[in-house]
Amino acid sequence: MIDRDLAVRLVVAASTRVNDHQEELSRLDSVAGDGDHGVNMATALAEAARRAEQGDHGTAADVMRATGSAFHETVGGAAGALFGAFFGALAGQLSRAAAPDAPQLVAGLEKGLARVTRVGKAEPGHKTMVDALAPAVRDARGSLERQEGLESVVAAAAEAARRGARATAGMRPSAGRARFAPDHSLGTEDPGANTVALVLESWADQLRSEVRV
Repeated sequence: MIDRDLAVRLVVAASTRVNDHQEELSRLDSVAGDGDHGVNMATALAEAARRAEQGDHGTAADVMRATGSAFHETVGGAAGALFGAFFGALAGQLSRAAAPDAPQLVAGLEKGLARVTRVGKAEPGHKTMVDALAPAVRDARGSLERQEGLESVVAAAAEAARRGARATAGMRPSAGRARFAPDHSLGTEDPGANTVALVLESWADQLRSEVRV
């Protein structure tokens, strides 16, 4: 079950992982963007972790909703709006169950993908976070349909997200600021897709460590 305490640990794990990789994320962003993606993502997730740990949250949905708000309120531009939209959609789906577990998480990932696609007007192949999120959702759903548990579902999502992020190196951007200089980023992975992979990998590692305990 994804209760409030587990949700807090997942947000904290994501914050730590992205903070550890913020320089690399900003380097990727500097190729065709402002070069501040890593700093912005680390800042937003640090604030999300602070709110998660200190806020009066009763459910996992509350924690994820606060995370979405942290992105909206601390990061300007498209990245803040898109990641905020993702976590807000995830929260909305988790709130539909008294004891959310793998099925609600997968449905939440699907809702998050749909909202990001709508808000960002991006599709797979456009070299955005969608290129990591879409395969993550697909493989998470596949894991769930094989009746695998929460740890396996998130691990499948993380592995697919990383493959998707790597694949963006060969793409020309069709969305975001990078689309104005599409050849500049050829050979470089998309920073947003990498952030998605980092978040899901941190969740997979957190769940794996808790199962071992």
